Amino acid sequence: MILQDVAMIASNTARTKSYLQMMVKDDLKPSLCLVYSDDRKKMEDEAVEFEDGKSSEYFDFDEPVLWTIRKAGMKYEFVETKDINSDEMGERIQSLSQKYLIYSGYGGGILKPHLFKMQKKYVHVHAGILPMYRGSTTAYYSILQESYIGATAIFLSEGIDEGEIITAEKFDIPPAGVNIDLIYEPYLRARVLRKALIQYAEDGKLSGHPQQTDNAQTYFIIHPVLKHIALMAKK
Repeated sequence: MILQDVAMIASNTARTKSYLQMMVKDDLKPSLCLVYSDDRKKMEDEAVEFEDGKSSEYFDFDEPVLWTIRKAGMKYEFVETKDINSDEMGERIQSLSQKYLIYSGYGGGILKPHLFKMQKKYVHVHAGILPMYRGSTTAYYSILQESYIGATAIFLSEGIDEGEIITAEKFDIPPAGVNIDLIYEPYLRARVLRKALIQYAEDGKLSGHPQQTDNAQTYFIIHPVLKHIALMAKK
C-alpha cells in the first residue's frame, strides 16, 4: 500500500534503515522518500555492492538505505546535504505535496522554526514514553527506573519532545548481546511508527493529543557509569 499523503525525510542512519525495512515488510510505504546525505556516492556504492540474504530478528543494519528503497520500488529524491535546515532542504520540503512527513534525521538535527511554517506535519518517534521521558538517552533512564524501554510517535513542535502524541508503546528490555543504540532502539521506534501508519491507513489521517505536563521530565546524556548499570539489567 502506498500512503499517498505520507513522505519520509530519510537520513543515512540505523533508524532510517529500520523504518524502511519495516514499512516494506508491512506494505505501508510512503509515497516519496526525500533522502539526504553529504555523500551521495557512498550511498550509491553501498547500494550497488550490497548482497542480500541475511535475516534478522529485528532489522538488517547492513542493508543500505537506497538498496531498500529501490528494491521496494519506492519513489525517491536525493538532496546532497546533511543539514535539515539548509535552504535546499527547505525548498524541497516546501514543494512536497504530502502533508505528513516522517522525520528520520541525523543525530542533533533539530528542526528550526522556518520548517514549521510550511503547513506540514512532521512525524517523529522518540525513544521514550512522553512526557515522562523527554530528552536524550531516555531508554537507559527508563530501564534503570522502570525496567522497560518505550517509544512515542509525536508531531514535532518547536519545543523539544513537546508535540502532540500520536501513539506510544512500552517494550521489554532486550536480551544480552543486543545492541540497544544501533539495533533495539531503532527497531522499537519502527514498531511504534508502524502503529501510527496503520492509523493513517485505516482513517486516512493522523491525529494526536496534547501532552500532559504533570509528569514531564527532561533527561540529558546519561553518564557512562549509569549506562553500564542499565546495560547490566539486560536479560
